[in-house]
Amino acid sequence: MVFTMKDKMRPRRFLTVVVMLFLLITPLIALASGNTGTVNCSTLNLRSQASKDSKALQTLSKGDEVTILSTSGDWYKVTYGKYTGYVMKKYISKGSSNSSSKNTSKTSNQTNTSSSSKASSSTTLLAQLKKIGKPTACEYGASGSNVKKLQKCLQAYGYYTGNIDGDYGPGTKSAVKKLQKAKGLKQTGTADSATIAAMFGEKASASTKTSGAKTSSSSKTITTERLNWFKNGVDRIPKGATFTVKHCKTGKTFTCKRWSGANHLDAEPLTKTDTGVLKTIYGGWSWKRRPILVKYNGRVYAASMYGMPHGTTTIKNNNFDGHFCIHFYGSKTHGTKKVDDTHQNCVATAMNYTW
Repeated sequence: MVFTMKDKMRPRRFLTVVVMLFLLITPLIALASGNTGTVNCSTLNLRSQASKDSKALQTLSKGDEVTILSTSGDWYKVTYGKYTGYVMKKYISKGSSNSSSKNTSKTSNQTNTSSSSKASSSTTLLAQLKKIGKPTACEYGASGSNVKKLQKCLQAYGYYTGNIDGDYGPGTKSAVKKLQKAKGLKQTGTADSATIAAMFGEKASASTKTSGAKTSSSSKTITTERLNWFKNGVDRIPKGATFTVKHCKTGKTFTCKRWSGANHLDAEPLTKTDTGVLKTIYGGWSWKRRPILVKYNGRVYAASMYGMPHGTTTIKNNNFDGHFCIHFYGSKTHGTKKVDDTHQNCVATAMNYTW
């Protein structure tokens, strides 16, 4: 029987194919059987790149399982659901949460590792938050440096991925809700005192309510808020509502009622006594702007007023012939329909005062 060269090459080709299949299948078997990881800290960011500065694709919680694809320095490349990204090795325990429970000593060791990693993660996060600084309570529609501080804190947690623009919009509200969910708080989207406390690893006092930024009646001060008039602010103090005004320089207070106003708030002193207090603040009637605090429904807002009666009167026998104007952040005059710089300077001054 005669063998050709082609016949002699066939066994070698077959052997080559078998070796190649073995090399391909072995990693897949290893991946399926041993490359499952479990998050061992309270929260963990799944990053787009192997860097802490890269975009957070998803936030993982303790016990979540990932599939480890490869290693890159201190990072694992993993898949989690529809996401593929990078997580730090030290926050991942090899093996699934189910398989780890089969071995008592292994479970104990993983618990210790988890606790250590969690403590390290918490310490690093708190140090980062401390560097940023604690924001004061605020809510949707607010804006300014305090909101920027809040956004940076939420970004440190991995819940906020938008621009640090100082505007409390839908993105910031959504991030606050995620934080509240993680901390076991009611998901209102409002960064109230309890939420801020939880963010910094503190416990809110028993008197603190989680439904708003309002502090307890026994507190000495209430956080002053900057109310953005044209961003969810125009109806914060509804028409017909009664509220209190405090003159920042003298501390004198009087009660008012909102009559109307679109570009800003139009108000009237409620009684003769209130008119008398307003008049003593100016020593007469004047168009001069004054920094004030406005207290309504347990919350305090920075504002500006002038004390000149003009226009429509709706309250009789209060010795005030007309109404006066109160401006908040971003509000405009009725005549020019422009933001008045002097009023805005007074609003900024009022932010330095508390009730």
